[in-house]
Amino acid sequence: MIDKKSVNYLQFNNLWEGITPKGKNHSKKDTFRSRMKNSCQQEGLEFSKVNSYYIFSGESKKLDSDTIMKGDVKVSKPPRRHLRKF
Repeated sequence: MIDKKSVNYLQFNNLWEGITPKGKNHSKKDTFRSRMKNSCQQEGLEFSKVNSYYIFSGESKKLDSDTIMKGDVKVSKPPRRHLRKF
């Protein structure tokens, strides 16, 4: 579940809405959403705010069942897109 009061979520939400210290910036909002859309497509996920947050926070890269830890490095084979589960 998403903790909407966490620092990570608040930062994501500000980027999603294009909020800056000087006000709203539509260009930054569009740029961020475009990057999130591309990331969702690369991961094989539907583009939505929730899926974008999972990618932004790194939760989509958590240890899967096929991931092996070698020291501090995560080694995994990328799963086939249509078989990926969250």
